[in-house]
Order: sequence, then C-alpha cells, then structure tokens
Amino acid sequence: MKSKTICKLPLVILAAFALILSACATASSTQPSAEATPAPTAEPIEPWDGDGMEIPLDGTSLEAFDKSLARVKAHTSPEAYTTLVNAIDYLLVYDLASKNDKATLAAHLDGMTGKQVVDQVKWRK
Repeated sequence: MKSKTICKLPLVILAAFALILSACATASSTQPSAEATPAPTAEPIEPWDGDGMEIPLDGTSLEAFDKSLARVKAHTSPEAYTTLVNAIDYLLVYDLASKNDKATLAAHLDGMTGKQVVDQVKWRK
C-alpha cells in the first residue's frame, strides 16, 4: 500500500507545479507587454554627402550629442562607427578632463568630427 502512495507522490508534485506555472502565465498575460506600447517616432536624419565620419558632433547637450552620433551612424560604415563609439568609450575612461561624465566629454568633443575623435585617442597596445 505504501509503495502505491509513494509512486503517486511525484505525480501530485508534478500536477501542483503545473498548476502554479499556469497561474503565473495567466497573471503575466494580463499585464501590458512592451510590444503593445508604441515605439517613439524617430526623427528623420539629415542627408549628408560624403563620409559620415566628417560630420561634426554636437556636444551642446547629451540629446544633441546622441542625435549627431545617430547621423554619423546613418552615413558611415558599421566598422567606422564602431571605432568611433569605442574611441568615445575609451575617452570616457581615460580622459581625465571628462571625469567619466558623458555630458562633460560631449562638451569637450563639440564640433569635432568622428575622425578627429578617433585620432585623439592614443590606443594602448
């Protein structure tokens, strides 16, 4: 008699676990998902003739800096843009004047082109 009860115990545990999981799935489906919220509309990117790394960066604010980086990204190769982002990250850490503050670094890079920013970095090997 005991062996039949012991054999049924894993089934009872499995059924309870399935019931708990189904309750969790029902509760989470009532919450609004990230897909349901509309994405913010992106502003159109200004046209540019030539190399995107020649576009001057706008460091007057973080928002303006991010917009100018988006413009550079739209008009340059992925490899060149990755190099620029890596240079900015490098300067955030190693440029003592920026004090690891992106807004301060953006103000320091205001008016520079992507090529000038990359040239400013002295890569450690």
